[in-house]
Amino acid sequence: MSPRILFVAVLCCGLFVSCGKKSGEKDPMSETAVVALSGDADNFNPVVSNSSTSSDIQGNIYPAMFDVSFDLREGKLKFEPALVLRAEFQNNGKDVVLHLRDDVRWEDGMLVTPEDIKFSYALYGNPAVASPRANYVESMIKTDGRFDVDKSIEIIDDSTMVFHFTKQYPLQLFHLNLSPIPKHIYKNADLASLRSNPANERPVGAGPFKLEEWVRQQEIVLARNAKCALPYPAKLERVVFRIITEPTTRLTELKKGEIDVMRPVYPDDVKDIQEQNPDIKLLTLPPRSYEYIGWMNIDIDEYHSSGKEVIKPHPLFGDRRVRQALTYAIDRKNIMEQELGSFGELAVTDFSPIFRWAIKHDLIPYPFDPEKSRQLLRSAGWSDSNGDGILDKGGKKFEFTLHYNIGNKRREYVATMVQKSLKDVGIKVNLQSVEPVVLYQNIEDKLYDAFIAGFSVGLAIDPASRWGEVDKPFNTVAFQHRRITELLKLGLHVKREREAGPFWKEIQSILHQEQPCTFMYWVKDIVGLNRRLKGANPNVLGVTNRMWDWMIGDPNTYVTY
Repeated sequence: MSPRILFVAVLCCGLFVSCGKKSGEKDPMSETAVVALSGDADNFNPVVSNSSTSSDIQGNIYPAMFDVSFDLREGKLKFEPALVLRAEFQNNGKDVVLHLRDDVRWEDGMLVTPEDIKFSYALYGNPAVASPRANYVESMIKTDGRFDVDKSIEIIDDSTMVFHFTKQYPLQLFHLNLSPIPKHIYKNADLASLRSNPANERPVGAGPFKLEEWVRQQEIVLARNAKCALPYPAKLERVVFRIITEPTTRLTELKKGEIDVMRPVYPDDVKDIQEQNPDIKLLTLPPRSYEYIGWMNIDIDEYHSSGKEVIKPHPLFGDRRVRQALTYAIDRKNIMEQELGSFGELAVTDFSPIFRWAIKHDLIPYPFDPEKSRQLLRSAGWSDSNGDGILDKGGKKFEFTLHYNIGNKRREYVATMVQKSLKDVGIKVNLQSVEPVVLYQNIEDKLYDAFIAGFSVGLAIDPASRWGEVDKPFNTVAFQHRRITELLKLGLHVKREREAGPFWKEIQSILHQEQPCTFMYWVKDIVGLNRRLKGANPNVLGVTNRMWDWMIGDPNTYVTY
């Protein structure tokens, strides 16, 4: 349930029907759903995977520590038993005793044990692995400033283990919900190259589905895991994820009734879908994902050439006044209305509206104000000294390349509008579209000066994964701020969740002023469901949440979603 970098993977689900089967013979393809993706997975190892596609699929392959739901009224997570039968808090909340099921097996027949869980957490917290979820172990026991797995995790017997924390805090169960991987498969793996380990392409899980085949950039096939005991084998025999980068192809298939689930449906396509196929039910999800324009805060040439030792302000975007000017120059409200209509909400920071209790409601979104933008740029020393229409400073023109992912028409539109808007204030923007997997790896590696991306926030407030040290994997713009670092420590170590509210609100005030990136808007995703797909429950947890309950049925048997 971690946060992760979002390339707005478009999810669609369809049905293959074979012809010519004998009377009374079961058609195997009648229990196959097809999911269309706009981009491929990066790998299937939850320790190191970083894409939303991987996360959505892994959640149906690997065993879950807890069965998680989200209460929208309270804005908080609920934890129910899964692999963990019961969790007991001891020692003033600093120790959590986990009582585990002892009947869950990996696909190869080996039992899932506390050894697997401890081994997995050792990988999550090892700097050599550089897991994007390393922050989950930050509050466990350390030795010489580094996560100490032996002091943090104690195995009592084959079904009992204890996690030791430095103090009690609200996110403990959330941080205990990382997916375990099988120790017997990875015990000899080279840590530095874990991302490219061959086992990542042939995962051995214990969930309701298992990976049957993965042909990169073509398809990912999941098959029912008949041996699954957690929670139970999938009801469908097979789910095929096809990588289809062209959005018009996905839309055409949805309207023709060949797709059961599509996400997102673009707002300007809603009327057309409703008129052409009344069997498509359209749902709106709560805003958990936002779009942003990333401005690299540090000089990435210096950073990489020094082995990530030298951190200097970016020559274009290192000045707060410039970042503010960029936000003022972009008509975010108009872009949002053109692309999302009533299905968007202007973003102020990256704190999702679903966490109502933690939002600083008196912060006002930056208005579209080109003249204010010009004033800020002048105050930062930028002027058009030679009259060519492009600002310059110290002999350097204000020119950069803006990267975005292929196959996302919303971001293509945003890119062209940003290019036009910034030209009006004297900034030259070159546009470059990139394959999604390549784009997001390069963003994580901090190789771009500017980019358009999305982010899906976690289901518990944990800003430390996004704002903190420069090398945090989700700190994609390398923003650092001393006061935010202090507030993160305070907010993440209160005993009761609501006590962190004042710290989160102060962070929002700082982000609003500093503009480390241009927060565009929150997206209320529209999901199209064909009524022949039963058991689907798209919600704030995702479209593939509880995919093991999906079934194919009679489209004329209407159900209420």
